[in-house]
Amino acid sequence: MLYFITETYLKNNTPVTANVDINNIVPYLATQAQLRIMPILGTTFYNDLLTKYNDQTLDPDEEDLVVFIQPIIAWRAAEDAVFGLSLQLKNKGLQTQFGDNSSSVDRGTIAFSMEHYAQKAAFFEQRLIRYLLANKALYPIFTGSTNRDTDLRPMIDNCNCFVNGLNGNNGYFNCNGSCNGLSNGYNNSILVI
Repeated sequence: MLYFITETYLKNNTPVTANVDINNIVPYLATQAQLRIMPILGTTFYNDLLTKYNDQTLDPDEEDLVVFIQPIIAWRAAEDAVFGLSLQLKNKGLQTQFGDNSSSVDRGTIAFSMEHYAQKAAFFEQRLIRYLLANKALYPIFTGSTNRDTDLRPMIDNCNCFVNGLNGNNGYFNCNGSCNGLSNGYNNSILVI
């Protein structure tokens, strides 16, 4: 299954080089799609969109949405790969990788690289959130009653605790409890830059 991006997309749009075996990256693609995209889209809409993407039956609006999703998964997978390809779990435990004409890097460099890629992904996540909220009418499954677990549910339902913008909570929107009787039962705190 493809998680909204292809090997070509990943290698053309991130520092993942052509000689990296895609089989070493695939687990990160699936994980990041589920960790980062599913909470934004909601499970129902995520599954619908992923199925249509793999069946190549997306409508034009859904194709536009996938363009916003792709860089998030690519950069988040690259972030995971920095750690996962530097250190791999083998039968003898966690091992560093050494090869001809290469050397491993220290933990600080790994952490710096991961953070650098995470910042890029975070930018694209915020862009996706803004796009979805501005264009929510284009995606009835996203706004539908069966898609209650999206982190954006309070904003979809026009929760008034978001009307005045940032509420002084370190840049996070927070909707504590029920807002105008609306609650999806999930933590709906998201960072909005």
